[in-house]
Amino acid sequence: MTAAARKLYGLRHAIASHWPIVTAIMAWPLLLTGRLSLAALGRGELASLSAVTLLASAVGWSVAREFLPLRPRTKPTSAWRELELGIPLATALFVLCALSGGLRSFLHPLVYAFVSFTFVVHRTRGGAAGVLMAVAILEAILAARERQMAGWMLAGQHLVFVGFFAAGVRLVLGSLTLRLRRDHARAVADELARMRQDAKDFRLISAALPLESRARTRADEEARMAHAAALGIHEQVFHTLELLRTALGLHTAVLLWCEANDGADTSRSQPRLTIKELTSAGELLLEERELPSAALLTTVLAEPRPLRLHALGGKRLPPYYRGPEPVTDLCAVPLLAGPMLRGILCADRIGDRPFSDDEQRILERAAGHILRVVEHERVFSAVERGKYEQEQFYRASELLNSALTLDDVYEKTFAAMRAIAGYDLAVLTAVSGGKHRVLAVDARADEAEPELWEQAATRLRGLEFDDPASLVAMATKNRHYMPAGGELSDPDAVVWTARTRLRQAKSLLVLPLVRGDDVVGALTLASGRPQLFGAQMREMLRVIGHQVGVSLQNAQMYQQMEERATTDGLTGLTNHRAFQERLAQLHALSERTGGKYAIILTDIDRFKSINDTYGHPVGDQVLKRVASVFAGRARKVDIVARYGGEEFVLVLPDTDGVGAESFANRLREEVAELAMTSEHGGFNVTISMGIAEYPRDGRERLDLIERADQALYWCKEHGRNRVRRVSAAP
Repeated sequence: MTAAARKLYGLRHAIASHWPIVTAIMAWPLLLTGRLSLAALGRGELASLSAVTLLASAVGWSVAREFLPLRPRTKPTSAWRELELGIPLATALFVLCALSGGLRSFLHPLVYAFVSFTFVVHRTRGGAAGVLMAVAILEAILAARERQMAGWMLAGQHLVFVGFFAAGVRLVLGSLTLRLRRDHARAVADELARMRQDAKDFRLISAALPLESRARTRADEEARMAHAAALGIHEQVFHTLELLRTALGLHTAVLLWCEANDGADTSRSQPRLTIKELTSAGELLLEERELPSAALLTTVLAEPRPLRLHALGGKRLPPYYRGPEPVTDLCAVPLLAGPMLRGILCADRIGDRPFSDDEQRILERAAGHILRVVEHERVFSAVERGKYEQEQFYRASELLNSALTLDDVYEKTFAAMRAIAGYDLAVLTAVSGGKHRVLAVDARADEAEPELWEQAATRLRGLEFDDPASLVAMATKNRHYMPAGGELSDPDAVVWTARTRLRQAKSLLVLPLVRGDDVVGALTLASGRPQLFGAQMREMLRVIGHQVGVSLQNAQMYQQMEERATTDGLTGLTNHRAFQERLAQLHALSERTGGKYAIILTDIDRFKSINDTYGHPVGDQVLKRVASVFAGRARKVDIVARYGGEEFVLVLPDTDGVGAESFANRLREEVAELAMTSEHGGFNVTISMGIAEYPRDGRERLDLIERADQALYWCKEHGRNRVRRVSAAP
């Protein structure tokens, strides 16, 4: 958008948003020319009557908006908000003075009272200064109406008195008002602190209540805890964003939340982004919480990793703006809880100041801090560890029952164990044929000696072992938890291997994960606190361990079925059915957001001849090697699929035809350099590729595939080993 268009948009928006100020200022010329007088009103002049009516409407609307709000305020009072009240009131007051004698009117002392009112009520310096300037201009207008030097001298005297009143109120009543506000703020803070302490005390009391009493009061108590947790999250997130904006010189810092990831509906092609908290120096931000689209953040949703954009020029705006802002640089950092995208931390600037690597790392650490705050409050409000142990037991079972994927099982296993028993380190292992393999590790860095536990977690990730003397091996062999008392009496005991001992652990429990007659793995919990796993706790964890084993085996079966359903068995690429589903999702997203993508349809030249000459096993090897080239060069967000036979298809989001053609030629050259071998000697293969671009070459996905196929056919007819774009056709 051009600078002129942006200024025009801003002017229209300012007039519509601040019409009381505009209405008051439009009355000033009529007041200067004397058309706002008792005689003019008595004659029924249209201009005078209209001006008075509009001015009265502006004053009434501003007063009602300020003192009788129709809905609660969500933002602090701004200077513009105060000017919308002050300027119409000042104009109306001077109109009354003009109608009753001008500068010598008996109503003129009301101006001094109005100035006092302004400095007592207004909270911003800009609002008070703007109203004082309006008073000075209106005094000058009344003086100009008299067309005599005496009028200007009288106006000057009035302004001197106005200055005295302003200074006096500022020094005396202003100080008193400031003290009262501070006392009020302190009282509110003390009350909030008392309420938080009361909530803690109530939770302690609730834990000691009889079971039947707890059942009756838990719903109300959880509602109060959830409200307090939400307030705590917003408070900490806002202070974090404000600190980032000040320290990094940002224009806007905003936390966006992916609500679809928090619910049960995972079928949405794009998570719904909502504004959870923001701080900004801009004015054209969205008033609604929910973003209409992801826009520039689509790539972060598709592949959660940091995104930095430069030289936006105010044309490509982040989706949380409703109008043009001069944003030039953007850095977006995903908030990841395991494999799940929880939200996006966005920071933007003006003035062509790109984000550095150090600043990106600061934002990543801030995102991690925000996620820890959210996760901590979420777990704390949902799980009352040590107070409702039996209820936590059932909740853990529900968590595991809802886990489908392996990553989901890992995450929910650790969540379930954290809900029941605190630990410093949790390790999930699988066993098959006497071989043990570490699947997932969770180290609680906020516990004692976090460095030692994190070092242990680092050594354990990806570990494979088969030591029969280890506690894990003995627990899986005997199908019983180890050690018997839940205490690590010997700090040199081998838990996994001799090189991964836990000398800092005081409490240790190795739970075998049983599924029917099979033992599928083990879950090891360790803590630096002694006597953490008592007899009752061990029995609860043992039962949960059986359910973890069931969930783990179910997830493995689910993963195998999903891979068979979505993956081509020969090449390992996405199969045709899954390709059509992913393309349909990408196409729908591009239609909503106005994005673009390119389709590359390709096949191997003279593949039938290869099969006839060298045999089908060699042909299969050719397909695998060509597929590996495609998969190795594609981005995470790209779709690479086997379309059928010797045909492959690639879909490149946010890529035009020219970029796709350059990428396709690199693939073509790399495939041509592959050295194939067979019993009949070596040979090379080539590929031909047709490219169609959305929306330039078509708005329907099936039409795009057909046109890419036509471009591919053209390559076959003109010598093969070529790349052809649909839009490049003569």
